Amino acid sequence: MDQEIKLLVEDVLGHYGWMVLMIVAGFLFKESITNALEAIMIFIGNDFNNDDVIYISGREARIVRVGISKTVFYMTDRGTKMIVPNEKLKKFNIRKNITTPYRT
Repeated sequence: MDQEIKLLVEDVLGHYGWMVLMIVAGFLFKESITNALEAIMIFIGNDFNNDDVIYISGREARIVRVGISKTVFYMTDRGTKMIVPNEKLKKFNIRKNITTPYRT
């Protein structure tokens, strides 16, 4: 009986061992994978573009560069540069004014 169980376990791990390893790795690196996907969505999306004027918690800022891992802002009120990792942008209160075409 012990030999049969041993053969069964070896057979299952041999065929499906890579899946078990991927599931374990997924649980271990879930947050890193989620942050990377959020960063890619910001980078690919069209919500923020270079030279957009936005307001971060009421402070005017200009987007200098949107990268895969970070976004660079020029804070106009202080004349400083602020670098923010993309996964932390969701914690900011960001407002962007949109100009609409004039209708008659």
